[in-house]
Amino acid sequence: MQDRERDWTNILFLVLSPIVGLVGTAFYASRFGVAWWEPVLFLVLFASVGVAIGAGYHRCFSHRTYECHPAVEAVLLFLGAFALQNSALRWSRDHRNHHRWVDTDRDPYNIRRGALWAHVLWVFYKDPPGSSFENVPDLLSNPRVMWQHRWYRLIGVGLGLGLPTLVGALFGRPIGGLLWGGFLRVVLVHHTTFLVNSAAHLYGSRPYSTENSARDNWLLAFFTHGEGYHNFHHRFPSDFRNGVRWYQWDPNKWCIQALRLSGLARNLRVTPPPVIENAKLAVLAARADERLARTPTEGADEFRARLERGRARVDEALQLWKDAYARYVELRAAKARGQGPSSDVRIAVRRMVRDYERRFRSTRLEWVAVLESFLETAESAS
Repeated sequence: MQDRERDWTNILFLVLSPIVGLVGTAFYASRFGVAWWEPVLFLVLFASVGVAIGAGYHRCFSHRTYECHPAVEAVLLFLGAFALQNSALRWSRDHRNHHRWVDTDRDPYNIRRGALWAHVLWVFYKDPPGSSFENVPDLLSNPRVMWQHRWYRLIGVGLGLGLPTLVGALFGRPIGGLLWGGFLRVVLVHHTTFLVNSAAHLYGSRPYSTENSARDNWLLAFFTHGEGYHNFHHRFPSDFRNGVRWYQWDPNKWCIQALRLSGLARNLRVTPPPVIENAKLAVLAARADERLARTPTEGADEFRARLERGRARVDEALQLWKDAYARYVELRAAKARGQGPSSDVRIAVRRMVRDYERRFRSTRLEWVAVLESFLETAESAS
């Protein structure tokens, strides 16, 4: 840190903007009341700018989890600049470094330096000497990204604060528009995004990987348009989804799916379900191994043998499911090219995929029941 200069522009803005956004808006509301359109303006801009960060800066530009029409890219870049979280180029560079070096000193917002560092303090410093954009060559060749990189401050400050002020002026309350749609929105978009860097590395579950600090946090996902499912994301960063289950709150995922349905997005990258289930199994198995290692041999041998037999059956069922799923994906790709076998063959393979999935889930439930029985026995004995 001795080699890095403080960024006083960032420090002053991040310190003063919450005062203006929170205290200023509360004072204005108490003094002049709340017009119906002010919270509406706030919610519309909070949602649209938040999605531009999550579905745009994060899932499109940082991870390339899907491709979208240039016009959609332009909209995402335009609204993303409103967040005042730097340009998409710098944001993506830092985020790719975060994934590559997570939980190490080379991670820009390393949680091991403390929650406050990961949340906001890392932004108080300028880039370290020798920083470059070598990890974002794809973005350097994107003319829309580079245009936004050049002009994002003007867009973010001039239009991000100017447009809500103009809306307020149309209703005769320009200060109300500036406070609700400008400063209050900026502050809450800032700190909900920052919470993914801090809280999502401290609180929640780790069902897909325990190799790093990232956690799934459904409550955080609600306020971050789906970004709170952070353990899944760190395990499968190339997946366009964070909330992998259909019922998990992930508006960024739904927005991307809507773009695909409208023909404005394509090549959505999805992790095969068997691969996801294999990751969850690995976490459960590691938990069992860790507990077995702390259990006296005479009490663990029987459970160990049962777990090994059950795991062998689970692995066999999983491999059959993976092979069938890979065959089905291959047939779908062939169909898209106008090739491949008849629809009857595809239907038969799809039915096979479902049968093997049911078999896998059944054998996994049996294995998990044995595992949970062992863990309960071990915990009660300790």
